[in-house]
Amino acid sequence: MFSKFHPRFMPILVVVFGIFFSGLVGWFFYRAEEKSITIEFRNDVDKRAASLYREVVVNFEALRSLAILFDRVSMPEQRLFKHEAAEILNRHNDIQALEWIPRVLHSERVKYESELKHEFPEFEFTERQEQGRMVRAADRQEYYPVYYVEPLIGNEAAFGFDLASNNTRLKALEKSRNLGIPQATASITLVQEKETQKGFLAFIPVYDGNPITEEKRRNRLKGFVLGVYRIGDIFLSSALSKEPLGIDMKLIDETSPSGNDILYIHKSRTELPAHPRISHKKDLSEIWGRRWSILASPTLAYISVRRSQLPVVIFVSGLILAIAIAVYINIISSRSATIKKIVIEKTHELNQANQELERMSHTDGLTGVANRRFMDEYIDKEWLRAIRNKSSMSFVLIGIDFFKLYNDNYGHPKGDECLKKVAAKLKSQLKRPSDLLARYGGEEFALILPDTEKPMQVTNRCRQSIEELQIPHDFSEAADVVTISVGLCTVTPGNSTDPSLVIEAADKALYKAKKAGKNRVEIGAASPYPD
Repeated sequence: MFSKFHPRFMPILVVVFGIFFSGLVGWFFYRAEEKSITIEFRNDVDKRAASLYREVVVNFEALRSLAILFDRVSMPEQRLFKHEAAEILNRHNDIQALEWIPRVLHSERVKYESELKHEFPEFEFTERQEQGRMVRAADRQEYYPVYYVEPLIGNEAAFGFDLASNNTRLKALEKSRNLGIPQATASITLVQEKETQKGFLAFIPVYDGNPITEEKRRNRLKGFVLGVYRIGDIFLSSALSKEPLGIDMKLIDETSPSGNDILYIHKSRTELPAHPRISHKKDLSEIWGRRWSILASPTLAYISVRRSQLPVVIFVSGLILAIAIAVYINIISSRSATIKKIVIEKTHELNQANQELERMSHTDGLTGVANRRFMDEYIDKEWLRAIRNKSSMSFVLIGIDFFKLYNDNYGHPKGDECLKKVAAKLKSQLKRPSDLLARYGGEEFALILPDTEKPMQVTNRCRQSIEELQIPHDFSEAADVVTISVGLCTVTPGNSTDPSLVIEAADKALYKAKKAGKNRVEIGAASPYPD
């Protein structure tokens, strides 16, 4: 074909072919590089979402340790609440305030207001008017006032505020009360907020006893342990690096009725506009009734620092070296392999990040054993298996004796170390893959032993192993070392039963063991269910 052209046209033909071919290859590299940058961007967003989720989980779990104070028969004094709350706030700087919200009937209002007037003469139940001014709360059937708050300084406006006066807060409280589970609110303007930042509340219901029906929960509600959070503070605290990442992000609450409640807008410190065509949305795992997501776009700075001059170099080189097409093709092959390797590596990193996020959602951060959420899922699954196989199910509830005295006298770092040692020793006593050790809450652990022939031997072995650890405990009334009390219940589940049967029985057995002198195992009898 080329013989038909005059020789003087050959250079032009080669230049035209070189421009076309090098331009085509340069565009291919440009798109491949853009794909690699997009994968890296999505990976960065997913890591940022995982970090934010961890930060929220850690802050929420801090409320559980405070809720233990209110499991007693009588309400703790304000002094004790302030002490425990201050300890938690020292460890979690993202928490704006910790509060106790009692359920107060209208007939009890005067009594509750009078009790705090001795120390705070102007204390009363308050509510916010539309103009933003705080006034005395109107009469209503029941109140949910901020009765204890720590720190008080900076949160004076919230002290005495009746959450029942705000529909958003009240709906969240009632949902938590009826379901018996912790809840977080939609975004709100905090009573104590002096800027424009949005906030939210997270709370744990506290009951008199352990009611299992909605009606009993309504009647036996004591109140709520509540945490106050500023969304922006938590978002910034979860940053993985002090250096600007170059990504604009929006934190969205998918649970809101509109499905598009923007909780927080993060503008990159690079102060450059976002790329108009690239974005990524990452959903966070549901936590305490809320489903959040991050919608992110890379800034031009993020793209530019990851762009190379390779496409331009290829174009210029192809134009100059058009006669060396074979060498050029070899370069393309080599570069394509490099791009493919980068894509595989980034995909692998993304999979690892997702696996790590899944593992963390099932694991207690302190002890490394299963957390309460995973335990609930596991016992439901094993319960159904036991019904199908007509096999037994043993549930063991373990409590460290006089652990509060241990914490108070040896300090919380020593207390955390003690929990880790106890968890590790208990885990070493389990011999079967189907047996599960989980942190039940605070200083309590739980064992799930499906189809175990001699569960009493296992529990006695666990109790003895902890005593053999010889962890000094000079403040225990049971022994001079750390010991545990154990409640055990074994049942053969029927079709009309649920796991709460064995859990309640084990809890009563643990209580019996503690009342009987601690450092012992008691067997609980489950109330019969109709089959």
